[in-house]
Amino acid sequence: MAMNTDPERQRRLRELAELHARWQAVHRVDDVEFTPEGADSANRRSPSPEAQREFMRRAREIMGLDPDTGHYRGTE
Repeated sequence: MAMNTDPERQRRLRELAELHARWQAVHRVDDVEFTPEGADSANRRSPSPEAQREFMRRAREIMGLDPDTGHYRGTE
């Protein structure tokens, strides 16, 4: 069965993926390699609470939600 996804939803999901990729590139330690055991987790720094809030605000906007509450805003 083929999945029929709304083109607007596809656009929003692509934009959200791009936002996440950019955000992750800024908020990670580039010289630490991933290990399945998670040994690199001690060397990673967590993004600041402000950075996390800004990501959530922007992600909510992209998905058509109120950036402050996360509630559905409907069609604009």
